[in-house]
Amino acid sequence: MQYVVGFLSGIIDRLAGLTGNYGLAVIGLTVAFRLVLLPVTIIQARSLQAINILKPEEEKIRKKYKDDPERLQLEIMDLYRRHKVNPASSCIVLAIQMPLLMAMIQALGANEALKGAAFAGLTLGQPGGWVMAIVAALTTYLSTKFSPTMGAAGQQGQAQNVMTIFMVGLMFYLGWKFAAAVSLYIITANLLGLVEKFVVPQPQIGPEGLRPSEKR
Repeated sequence: MQYVVGFLSGIIDRLAGLTGNYGLAVIGLTVAFRLVLLPVTIIQARSLQAINILKPEEEKIRKKYKDDPERLQLEIMDLYRRHKVNPASSCIVLAIQMPLLMAMIQALGANEALKGAAFAGLTLGQPGGWVMAIVAALTTYLSTKFSPTMGAAGQQGQAQNVMTIFMVGLMFYLGWKFAAAVSLYIITANLLGLVEKFVVPQPQIGPEGLRPSEKR
C-alpha cells in the first residue's frame, strides 16, 4: 500500500507542475482514474440495468419455488444464464473503488506540498468543514439515487436504502474529518459518475440475452 500511496502522491506533484495548481491536479487525477475505469464501469452499469430488468421474472421464480430453496437457486441461476447476465460483474467497480479511495486519502494526506495549497478558497490540506462534507454527501446521494437498480421493492429496496444511508454517511464523515482535498476527490468522482450513468445506454434483453450491440 505504501508503494501505491507514494506513486499517487508523485502523480499529484507532476500534475500540479503541469497545471500550476494542486486542486486542478486532484481533479485531473480523478478524471484519469474514471477514464481508466470507464470500460469496467460500463460493464457494471449494463449488468445492473440488466439485473433490474430481470427482477420481475426473478420474483415470479421466488414465489413459485419459495418452499424449495435448492430448486430456487438453480432456477435463478438458469434465468441469468439464459439472458447472458453475470450478477457478480455488478460488484467489480465497488471492489476497485473502495481500496482506491483509501489509497487516495493516504496519498493526499502524505503529500507535504498539498497541505498548504489553496484552491477555490480552500486550503486543501485542512478539513473543508460543513460545506465540503455536505456537498460530498449530497453528490454521493445523487450518484446512488440514479443507480440503475434503485427503486426496487421489498427486501431489496430496504437493502438499497440501508446502503445509500451508509455511503452518504461515510462520505460526509470523510469530508468532515479529512482534508478538503479528499472532499474534492469524492465530489469530482461523484459528478463524473453521474455523467457516466446518463451516458451509458440502457440494455435491451430478449430471449437470446443482451443484444449484440449491448455486449461490447
